[in-house]
Amino acid sequence: METMVYKTASSATEIMRKLDQGRKHLRSGNLFSCISTFHDALQAYVNIKSIIEADRIKVAGAFNDFQKQITNSRQFKDLYGTFSFRNNDFSTTLDFVSELIKIKEDEIADILVNEEVNHILRQANLSKEEQNITKVMVSLVERGEQLELREMVAENDALASLVLAYYNDTGISCRTSGDIDKAITEYKKAISISPDDENLYYNVARAYLEKGKKEDAEECIGLAVKINPKFREGLKLQHYIRKWED
Repeated sequence: METMVYKTASSATEIMRKLDQGRKHLRSGNLFSCISTFHDALQAYVNIKSIIEADRIKVAGAFNDFQKQITNSRQFKDLYGTFSFRNNDFSTTLDFVSELIKIKEDEIADILVNEEVNHILRQANLSKEEQNITKVMVSLVERGEQLELREMVAENDALASLVLAYYNDTGISCRTSGDIDKAITEYKKAISISPDDENLYYNVARAYLEKGKKEDAEECIGLAVKINPKFREGLKLQHYIRKWED
């Protein structure tokens, strides 16, 4: 009887597969899944006891390219800000990504138990199932899991409106108090729920103007007018921005 011999994939091959999976998450707009997969790949690499030089060079190059893709993505910048990882310093990157995940999970937990947030989301008026749905939506927004979020929004339009109002109102409150950077972040979270709402882009454009970021403001108001060419307030702001001198 013939014996079948199965080859086990090398550690380097498994890591490359994880990075491919991470890229798919990034293309789909599932940022937290992308970061979590990146974390798992880093952990596997750091814990390798031995690896041939050719594989080490190949994997290191793949890591360096992938972490650039992450930090250059608009979604990552919107949620985490602008910074870069150091090439080939994968132990430090692993520690940083681990902390990033922990901080985000802690932030989500704080939001979900916040009484003021629950009041804004009208949790007292919702059934237990509806409460759970709104909390899952908030969690998906905070994690940047856009693919699952879009599916959930499509199935729960009324509840999505509550979550949208929470982020938009938080953005307005931050802008009123002078925390413009936070306002922009919250407005963009609202956009992740309703990417075809011209009013949300208008809000972001005004916030960018307050920071003196004309190009960003012009880009946002351009998107608003593209969504609704008859958006009068948007057209006025667009005209103002184009005439605005640096």
